[in-house]
Amino acid sequence: MKGNKVLRYRWYIFAVLLAAYFLVYLHRVVDSSVAKPIVEGVGVADVTGSMVILASVYLYAYLAMQIPSGLMTDRIGPRKITCAFLMLAALGTFLTSYADSFAMVVMGKILIACGMAVVYIPLTKILAVWFRKKDFATLNGSIIAVGNVGAIAAGAPIAFLVDSMGWRDLFFLIGVITMILALLCLIIVRNRPSEIGEKEILDMYPEDRQMHETYDKVPLKSGMVTVVKSGRAFWMPATSYLLVYGTIMAFQGLWVIYYFKDIYGFANAAFLMSMIGVGKIISAAMAGTVAKKVGSKRTVMFSACLGYLTVWGVIWLLAGEMHVFSFWLCINFMFGFFSGFMVLAFAQAKEWFPVSISGTVISMVNVMIFSGGAVFTAVTGLILSNDRFLSEYRILWGLMFFAVVLACILLYLSKDNDTGSVRPVHDPNTEREKTA
Repeated sequence: MKGNKVLRYRWYIFAVLLAAYFLVYLHRVVDSSVAKPIVEGVGVADVTGSMVILASVYLYAYLAMQIPSGLMTDRIGPRKITCAFLMLAALGTFLTSYADSFAMVVMGKILIACGMAVVYIPLTKILAVWFRKKDFATLNGSIIAVGNVGAIAAGAPIAFLVDSMGWRDLFFLIGVITMILALLCLIIVRNRPSEIGEKEILDMYPEDRQMHETYDKVPLKSGMVTVVKSGRAFWMPATSYLLVYGTIMAFQGLWVIYYFKDIYGFANAAFLMSMIGVGKIISAAMAGTVAKKVGSKRTVMFSACLGYLTVWGVIWLLAGEMHVFSFWLCINFMFGFFSGFMVLAFAQAKEWFPVSISGTVISMVNVMIFSGGAVFTAVTGLILSNDRFLSEYRILWGLMFFAVVLACILLYLSKDNDTGSVRPVHDPNTEREKTA
């Protein structure tokens, strides 16, 4: 039956890009395990400040690539840009492996971030073009779940590998794996079903096609204007995720292991970080299904954000207390579990817009959340000294708590898309209707 090839082949594409996304998450939070050994290995005296620089520069570079990533995804297609930028990330990984100065490490970090920044948006474009719209939330949850396997790997497993083989050999190995994935993208990934001689998904399922949806290209400026002017459809979920993600990167992305080593003396603190990833995998994988059953993405995210707020309240109010490893193991699991539901913010924002600007929409959501990650990570460097006292951690965790309070308020004010999408300022269908 014609169309069966599409239904099979899309999973090959999905699998390759999922493997690449595993590395995206690994690189994003790996500083919790490797930043200190790297900084000390290249002879930097200001350890805390340099660790913050490494974490921040990754997020700023990643942020800078979001709009170009969306533009290239919509204009060129996922196949070529994913291959090219994975190669760039591999180059940055090799540069880090051979770095003999902090400047080289920073440059490697920038190249890795720029390369890894062009994975998620092409992957969501593949979802938009190769899968049905109703499957987006569930599949996107699966993507985040697989990404969080990378986050788990960045904890205890990476800490073990750093101890056993050293950070230089580790980065060289990651670079080789990244190059292999880049080649697989070139060989396997295709931008749309017509490139393998098959019907488009919207032609196979015409009931999914809304009257204004089109595969035609919409200018970047028009797409961005559409998103900016969409009001609560974009700004509420995106800003709430900005705040939540900022707190995630401040904790999971950089300081969780060092906090529990500095203050609690837990030798196996890396397992606490890995437990965050376990919690995220479970919630991200079930987020789409839960949202379908509840019937409201906003309700699910708001409820989860209240749970996340409670976790931050425990971290803040009990800072330096409860020297029980199993207790904090549970708290870190709940940290990951409740924050994982925020993946629905992508689906909530994206579903207001047509597939023709899906890459632009996702890139703008990413601009918001990585702005939060970059700013919050930098703020930690202003609060924490080289000695990292308990009083400093308490101030930092209190700031995170109140940021999540604001995120809850914004989610409460947001809304779901139940009736249709926002039409682009420049819509090729509209122009054809006028000339018909």
